[in-house]
Amino acid sequence: MTFNVLTLFPDVVTAYLNSGVVGRGLEKGLLELNISNPRDFTKDVHKSVDDRPFGGGDGMLMMAQPLEKALSSIKSPGRVIYMSPTGVRWTSQRAQDWAHKGDPITLISGRYAGVDQRFINKYVDEQVSLGDFVISGGELAVMSIIDSVSRFIPGVLGNSLSAIDESFQHRGLLECPQFTRPREVFNQSVPGVLLSGDPKKITAFKTSVSVVITALFRGDLLKDFTSLELKSCFEEVLNLPDQEMQSLGLTREQILKGQKNV
Repeated sequence: MTFNVLTLFPDVVTAYLNSGVVGRGLEKGLLELNISNPRDFTKDVHKSVDDRPFGGGDGMLMMAQPLEKALSSIKSPGRVIYMSPTGVRWTSQRAQDWAHKGDPITLISGRYAGVDQRFINKYVDEQVSLGDFVISGGELAVMSIIDSVSRFIPGVLGNSLSAIDESFQHRGLLECPQFTRPREVFNQSVPGVLLSGDPKKITAFKTSVSVVITALFRGDLLKDFTSLELKSCFEEVLNLPDQEMQSLGLTREQILKGQKNV
């Protein structure tokens, strides 16, 4: 899959994306990254890419012309995406959809007070937001998008099941907590079922824990579960010994309180 990025700080983007999971995907030829800097398409001595907004404002705006020229330098831009609070909320499902389509994506990274709206009107196909907060530039958002999509490209992750087993992938649930050796640490014990060697029991247990944790911390994600399913999951977790329950980051009082709301 090809990702094109328009950014004033190419070194920031490449430093992150050339390492870790995305870096391995690039090395394997499963991903392609093209970066275009609008400054490279300016003609004045100062390589100006921004100017004062008409009507005043809290900062400088990126001008349309350098962005247009940078965009036109890309051979296969595909869908053009601008990172903006106006955009739709980014989700794991959207990342998976983009990966499955595999079409080229061009991500516009804004800076300063934003981008001249006329460029957005003419060239941007979709606006995307990571959440209801503001950051200094679009680079962090762009890198997050590329990273999250890349994880669903076959072969990018070392284990093909990793993307499937993560949070939000199983009926929108948060992932069950995970543990490694030793079995007991800080007076907290790994739940015994995880040591049973029975795949069916382990899967059922992890699902129950995921349901409880999602209900307690992100109840808005529980859209596909009946009250009967939720109660059954809460009861299973409540039957755990205190040390095992504590290892899940939960208390009996917390679970009992949450159970009343399902």
